[in-house]
Amino acid sequence: MNKTRQLVGILGGMGPQAGVDMAEKLIAATRADQDQDHLPFVLFSYPGTVPDRTAFLLGHTDVNPAFAITDQLEKMAALGVTIAVIACNTAHAGPIFEIILGQLQDKRIDLRLLHLVDETVNHIRTHLPSARRIGVLGTIGAYQCGLYDRVLENTGLEVVLPNDKVREEMVQAAIYAPGFGIKACAGKVSDEARRRIHMAIGHLYELGAEAVILGCTELPLAMDGNRFDGLPILDPARIMAAKLIQEVCPERAMPVFSQA
Repeated sequence: MNKTRQLVGILGGMGPQAGVDMAEKLIAATRADQDQDHLPFVLFSYPGTVPDRTAFLLGHTDVNPAFAITDQLEKMAALGVTIAVIACNTAHAGPIFEIILGQLQDKRIDLRLLHLVDETVNHIRTHLPSARRIGVLGTIGAYQCGLYDRVLENTGLEVVLPNDKVREEMVQAAIYAPGFGIKACAGKVSDEARRRIHMAIGHLYELGAEAVILGCTELPLAMDGNRFDGLPILDPARIMAAKLIQEVCPERAMPVFSQA
């Protein structure tokens, strides 16, 4: 298959809005003068079959979502997808992602799966070289397994994490809370969820963070732009959209955005 004709895959549904958000960012990051200039892609969103990633990582269920995710990736590969990304940060935790990679190999599924966390940290090293203290917002499950911690520390960066109260009452609630959480308000981020996320970012800034990773794919839905009161805000979905284009059709990539 010609490299410029590779079919890109976005595995969404975790949650559904996050997958749509990444697809929109893929389109926005493509240099195009007409419809035909855009990359062919599949957005696969089948949320009912994938157990909650955080619930598994916290031990609230022993059903590993890796197997349902692999089944969906296999269906995408059958459609012709050759390179894909999972639009969920927490799904990249080792106990989930490593099983997915093993399943893809065991089933001989010919699909290249990019790693959202690795690409986000690579982006920091390249485009924010002066930032040394990196704040991370994410789900409780992501904190539990050190999703971003190890990758950042292995590159010589210092991780800045919110305290337990902020994790639970600001970040986790903004994502999951009935009534105002992003997952509960399909199609629109509530003012309350937005307020809590902004407060959590401010908390990390007070702790000395020089940039903040929005390490749950729902969190960027509450933000406008890539800075918050001057603090660089890193959106893994946006970073991954740019990476997909660079890998598949670099001549269609928009100029690399810098947050320095």
